[in-house]
Amino acid sequence: MAAVSTRRAEVHLTPTEGRLLACLVRSAGRIVSHRELMEAISSRDRNVSIGNLRSCVSRLRTKVEIDPGLPRVIITHHKLGYSFAGREEAPGLSELGPS
Repeated sequence: MAAVSTRRAEVHLTPTEGRLLACLVRSAGRIVSHRELMEAISSRDRNVSIGNLRSCVSRLRTKVEIDPGLPRVIITHHKLGYSFAGREEAPGLSELGPS
């Protein structure tokens, strides 16, 4: 299980959330397609649908956004994918690390 620190506290991420956030952070500032994100979070035993991806993004936002209803860290790009806004928008978010 991965963990990140936010301005509020350390939060624990599921392995899937950790892979999703890591993929977005590695690609900070660019749109990551739904397909690329689904491949990043899928496992040998489990295929991921667009619905699974949206649910995972929603759960991740509740953990890393100050206001998940008005996201500034994980941005939706309608019909394209998601992007990580970068450290300017998430200065309190630390690097991923083991919990």
